[in-house]
Amino acid sequence: MKIKDTLVIATEFKDNPGARDREDGPHSGQQFLEDIFLDRFNKAVNENYILLVDLDGVWGYPSSFVSGSFGKLSMEVGSEILLKHLRFKSDKNPLRIDKIINEIKNPTPKK
Repeated sequence: MKIKDTLVIATEFKDNPGARDREDGPHSGQQFLEDIFLDRFNKAVNENYILLVDLDGVWGYPSSFVSGSFGKLSMEVGSEILLKHLRFKSDKNPLRIDKIINEIKNPTPKK
């Protein structure tokens, strides 16, 4: 499979991701998932390609944002399909990739 689309979180969403849910404040993981990420991911699945998610240009990724977006989707569709259709890029902080992949493989349930 080839990479056919790139989602740059810093420019297409925000450079300061927030908490898990919309009611927790602005720029939440839920907002990112529902308003930006889900459509792009579903298109990648339906058209059988890889979506590259660029993690650079952001101040940081709170664990609640990661679980409210990538983790929540992993619980809904399963980690295998996410990891099949996603690749991550972070030249500035490669540990971000590990953090997100770990959340996809072991999603944190909402408390």
